[in-house]
Amino acid sequence: MVAVDHIHNLDRRITNEGSAFESVAGSNERAMQLWVPSERVGLHLIDPPTAPERKWLELIPWLLEDRILQPVEEMHFVIAGRSDGGQLQILAVSHDDMRNWQRIADNAGIAAHSLVPDYLVLPWEEGRINVGWRDGLCLVRTGAEQGFAASGEIAWTMIESLLDSADISPRLSISIPDPTMVPEHLRALADINDSVIDWEFADIPAAPNLLSGQYRPSTSQIPSSAWLPTAGLAALALVMLVSYLQIASSHAHNQIEGLEKQLNSDYARLFPSAKRPNGDIRAATEARLGDSFAQQRALNTGSVAGLTALDSLMVSCECDLVSLLADQDSIELTINNGAQLKTRELIIPGYQLAITQTQDKAADAIVLMINPSLGGRP
Repeated sequence: MVAVDHIHNLDRRITNEGSAFESVAGSNERAMQLWVPSERVGLHLIDPPTAPERKWLELIPWLLEDRILQPVEEMHFVIAGRSDGGQLQILAVSHDDMRNWQRIADNAGIAAHSLVPDYLVLPWEEGRINVGWRDGLCLVRTGAEQGFAASGEIAWTMIESLLDSADISPRLSISIPDPTMVPEHLRALADINDSVIDWEFADIPAAPNLLSGQYRPSTSQIPSSAWLPTAGLAALALVMLVSYLQIASSHAHNQIEGLEKQLNSDYARLFPSAKRPNGDIRAATEARLGDSFAQQRALNTGSVAGLTALDSLMVSCECDLVSLLADQDSIELTINNGAQLKTRELIIPGYQLAITQTQDKAADAIVLMINPSLGGRP
């Protein structure tokens, strides 16, 4: 975890000879996120330029030229975000201050990862103004990214102006060592306590970060202690991923083997006399089912269907089949002892039946013709 502290605390740790202190780990340089004095940082709101976003940083200095007392060439600008109204929030700080803060960090043996205005150390809650105290100055946070630092007299006046201009007056929380420093009329409105800001344990936001553009820290400036934990976690995650893939692959292989055994068992049960296929069981099963459906259609069409239907009519007729002539559309049966058939009502749905007496009266022979009726079965 990267350490956090205020830039002023680093300045106090430098010895009279100007040598840097050694870190707890004994390294010459350690990573740290730093709070910087908000009174040295200006916050400005501007409408987004109409130019492409990649050119905004080039245009912003000239859009703020009339608001900044110093020449814009001497200022460093950072886009901190957008306000609720859609305006860009621009932080402006002089190059001299940026170089001075970097010098303090270097002398203290610190590799700064971020520089953040210190009013953001205060908690933020919708509808509340939070006030803190640092070295004789009031830190004031008025919004998610808005705030300022000023001496007491200026800060109380600005807070009064914010309260008066608000449609719904915000609540006021003040953390200050001596409550008598707060004007009496504000004391009556505020929740006051004597909490002290702990810079080393405060949560520092990831943005806004003044170390951007030409001040962005290079990879070579980041000490190994900052990236070693990340590299270790990445290696651990990779090992866990490989292990998971191996376990998942083994599980999938076992599932496939189980499904193959189940398919072979089902195939043998459906087609007990068929030889088990060596290849695709699904294709073999579809072929077998296709053959079965074709056989079923053949049995239900043409002369075969007629013979099947005739079976129920000739039960117990005590007749003898002499000959059978069949083609695709009709069947001709020569039958001896067909007297009973002549007395029965011969009806087969979808077929026409005709009985003709032969000249062989001694054998009581008849000829039975079966033809598909018009519109009946094919």
